[in-house]
Amino acid sequence: MKRRKMNIIILVIFLIVALLIAGYIKFFNGKGVFFTTGMKKDELIKVNNSVTYTCEAEILMSDVRKEYEEMFGSDIWKEKIGDADFESYIKDQIRVKLLRVRTMNEKAKERGVVLGREERDAVNNAVDEYYNMLSQSQIEGSGITKDILNSMFTDFAVAKKLYSDLTSMMDIEVSADEARVIDIQYIVTDSKEDIDRAYNMVTSGSSFFAVAKEFNQDGQYEYELKRGEMEEAFENAAFNLATGEMSKIIEAGGRYYIIRCTSDNDKAKTEVNKTAILEKRKLEQFNADFEKYESEIYMEFNDKVWDDIKISDCYIFEGSFEDIFNSNFGK
Repeated sequence: MKRRKMNIIILVIFLIVALLIAGYIKFFNGKGVFFTTGMKKDELIKVNNSVTYTCEAEILMSDVRKEYEEMFGSDIWKEKIGDADFESYIKDQIRVKLLRVRTMNEKAKERGVVLGREERDAVNNAVDEYYNMLSQSQIEGSGITKDILNSMFTDFAVAKKLYSDLTSMMDIEVSADEARVIDIQYIVTDSKEDIDRAYNMVTSGSSFFAVAKEFNQDGQYEYELKRGEMEEAFENAAFNLATGEMSKIIEAGGRYYIIRCTSDNDKAKTEVNKTAILEKRKLEQFNADFEKYESEIYMEFNDKVWDDIKISDCYIFEGSFEDIFNSNFGK
């Protein structure tokens, strides 16, 4: 359990940026993009008459630079993710997000998806909030204007509205059982001899809590379990227990467990998990459906300007685009 939990923590840390810069928008598949140096220096992406400006990328870079350097320090950008340095990895996430937003706005035009009055008012509020947090030197140095912010917040709002419209028509179901969240206690050891001894102690009348405290090296013995988080043998045993029941000895992932179920269905957490699974499946279906459309869209991308931008050198603006967007349009 300890090893599995540490792997999950490490994975979550390195995926935080996906939550910060992706939200409801996933990765662009990269087809149909023409890389060019024939665009103006302040232009990054162009589709028909629609433009994404260089400073829009820098706004998103400010968000991730601030978040990551607060957690890991400024040296984080030199770390490696596979063969790439961390800065290149994060830059690619920002690139694909901007490409996806641009593509979704083209699709929105075709479908007649536009913002209503309240949504336009929310854009104006977001623009004022972000712009008023900029210093004069940042405004002059970055090239950010209220018009550019208005365009950026509008593009993201339209993309979100299109996503909501398209996914609302999807026929996707999640059963209560596959979303079920259970609460368990567990005893874990690395040897068969120790787990046999622990099992004999519990079945002889020792409290589960006391035995877990004695044998669990990390001192933890409680867990909130969802499907897909642990090895199959562990999950099968845990989800087959009723409240109050205890398993026999289970071998999973090279370790030995005894599991006790304290709640075989935490209804409130199950409903939350059901919503999360549904949204994940909608996103996966949306991406699958949208690939054909975006593969046919012709885009110009200013790769020369892009190569010159570095997250580690960009401004750290006081305002967070992601936070301000979410506060006005919801997550």
